[in-house]
Amino acid sequence: MKILWHSNAPWTPSGYGQQTALFTPRIKALGHEVAISAFYGLEGSMLDWEGMRVYPTDNTRFGKAMLPYYVGHFANGEVDPRDVLVLTLMDVWVLNEAVAKLSPLRMASWVPVDHDPVPPGVSQFFTHSGARPIAMSRFGEAKLQEAGLDPLYVPHGVDTTLFRPQPDRDAIREGMGVPDGAFVIGMVANNQGNSPPRKAFPQVFQAFSIFQKKHPDAFLYLHADMHGMNSGIKLRYLAETCGIPERAYGCSDQMLLQLGLPAAAMSYVYSTFDVLASPSYGEGFGIPIVEAQACGVPVIVTDWTAMPELCGAGWLVEGDPWFDTHHGSFFMCPSVQKIVEAFEHAYEARDDQGLRDRAVEFAAGYDVDTVMRDYWVPALDELEKPREVAPLTSTNGSRAQRRAGARAKAKVTA
Repeated sequence: MKILWHSNAPWTPSGYGQQTALFTPRIKALGHEVAISAFYGLEGSMLDWEGMRVYPTDNTRFGKAMLPYYVGHFANGEVDPRDVLVLTLMDVWVLNEAVAKLSPLRMASWVPVDHDPVPPGVSQFFTHSGARPIAMSRFGEAKLQEAGLDPLYVPHGVDTTLFRPQPDRDAIREGMGVPDGAFVIGMVANNQGNSPPRKAFPQVFQAFSIFQKKHPDAFLYLHADMHGMNSGIKLRYLAETCGIPERAYGCSDQMLLQLGLPAAAMSYVYSTFDVLASPSYGEGFGIPIVEAQACGVPVIVTDWTAMPELCGAGWLVEGDPWFDTHHGSFFMCPSVQKIVEAFEHAYEARDDQGLRDRAVEFAAGYDVDTVMRDYWVPALDELEKPREVAPLTSTNGSRAQRRAGARAKAKVTA
């Protein structure tokens, strides 16, 4: 099968980029012919990566304009373009404005569901495009089914040969500027957006301020953009506003953060933590939650969306529903007091080796090769079944014909 994977370029440090890098070579190794359409991470020229063609982004956001043309180029007269499987890994609501152009394509979408219920923009994309949803969490699978869709299920994966407990933690901490004997609460989070700040920096900082007054040995380590360059929060100002002393927090080197740390280096960052604080407003999956546990670190997450199913060793925090007017569905704002209580539980369990071992054992279930064998192989078998597809009309035909194609595509069963 020819598969055009549409997502971030595999060398980018984003979660989507990581998953692209992990799975496209493995899908290729199954005997499929794979190319990558990189709507982020490559401009101006096509190149090859790991024996796969990588198409560049276009002058539209999320590569919407060129995607049908890339399908035709990749088909190369060898197969009907309608037989090329376009497999997207992204938020699909951003594609709605181009759905008439995309609906004739044979599509499947590995899609996050980070609200409850499924936002209207997500369900509308699948209804109008006929794409087959692939849920990345059991929560997402259930919610897509509630929306009347027929999703497959494939979780995200981590490379547990890289993400694993590292020895000599004290030496690693010293190299990272962590005070000797500190109880380290870590955050590995994308500081992007502020309405709301989805990774809950304000709630974690407020909770840490309360907790640190009781436990002066507490230290907050931030693997995050401290400057809020992508419409995020100025985290040093937030720390000052919350009354966190400068000596009580630290961060990753900001230049190295921009350049991108390799996965092997991130395992050392995680291994310095006593607990990962990741009580987000909502997660489609939450890769750092699994990566941390693979490194033997318990986690604190919100009892919402995909996060509870990823908490094999750690604590859930409650909160209040927060209506996201942009997406028309609910996030959850985690309770500051509940985060403080979770910090106390983690502090009491800081030397619990059994808890750390349980974290590693749980994360092994999301190892990339396990996910490939148990979930991607059967999903690809399902996607390979014959299906009815409307004629390609992205470059010609009347508007009425294109609309008719979109309606016909809605009848696709795979």
